[in-house]
Amino acid sequence: MPEDYQDIVLAAYKKMKNSGRLHAILPEETTTRLRKACLKVYDCRNNPNDIDILSTFFKVDKMKCDDFRKVIDDSEPDDYRALWKHIKGETETTDERNSNLLAWLIDLEPRSRSSYYYSSSDKTIKIGGIPINDLFRFPQPKPSQPEPPRPPETIHVPLFSPRYITIFCIVLLLVGATSFAYWERRTKIRMPESDEKFMYWDEDHYESVKDEKQNVGAPIIPLNENTLRQQQKITLPDTLTSYSIGKVWYKGHGKDHEFFTASGAYPQDLQRVLKPLTSTILTRYTSNYRYILTRLVWFICAAFFISLCGYGASKLEKEVKPAVKESDTEEEETTALLGNELQATGA
Repeated sequence: MPEDYQDIVLAAYKKMKNSGRLHAILPEETTTRLRKACLKVYDCRNNPNDIDILSTFFKVDKMKCDDFRKVIDDSEPDDYRALWKHIKGETETTDERNSNLLAWLIDLEPRSRSSYYYSSSDKTIKIGGIPINDLFRFPQPKPSQPEPPRPPETIHVPLFSPRYITIFCIVLLLVGATSFAYWERRTKIRMPESDEKFMYWDEDHYESVKDEKQNVGAPIIPLNENTLRQQQKITLPDTLTSYSIGKVWYKGHGKDHEFFTASGAYPQDLQRVLKPLTSTILTRYTSNYRYILTRLVWFICAAFFISLCGYGASKLEKEVKPAVKESDTEEEETTALLGNELQATGA
């Protein structure tokens, strides 16, 4: 056995411990962990050539013992205390049997196997069949080269702010709803000029004219400014409610009912007179709920369409190239040069 055999075994153990190669079998350096590590190693690679090491350490006769696993399992933590102190550095030297057991634990080759150690022509120290020099040889890091400056990356940002898009959609919806309601209820009354002394019925209101002999396709009657201003046909009967009773008049026969804003003769047949609105006529021929439901459906459709437009606008993006500060670039180059000089000095 070489004189420095104990130092070689201990150094190999420390290298493997520091590299994490022993964590699976010996996560902690305690006497109890050493006993468990021996059990794991024996179960993984039980080699008859190592019987001398085990029999010497546990002080049993190898000729009479046929189950060294039971011997290890029956051992006490104190049996490993001398080896534990040597591993921890509390003792510079230890008994040869402790170094042999440690070599067996880390699979160090060659180790004491009676004639094997002295007859082997290969004197290279190995762990698990790999030369120890190759096992712990790490590639030398190459000196880092300064990276060339990269062009600034193009960043895509939203073209419109989501908050502004939301506000715009709400305003557009309100303006659209208000404009539609105004258009729906607008009046078409035009006050007569000084030379216009007659009027005729034009679809839903009276229109003034100059001469009673004009060909307008409807009866022409003398001008009455009160009738001209007040008499209009209600084109949306479903807007009528109980508050309209006493303020609305109608002409009707069967299902053909028309409603007007003032009393008097029926504009298209002056021989007939309009009747005041009653609750029976209101309930039978109009429906305010139908009007509200129809307008609600239109409003929801308009809101959905505007929301789609807003969603499409939120997906629009524009390219923004971040500005590169010269001071930052110079600082990166200086840092790279200093790193190269330090590496050259260390080399």
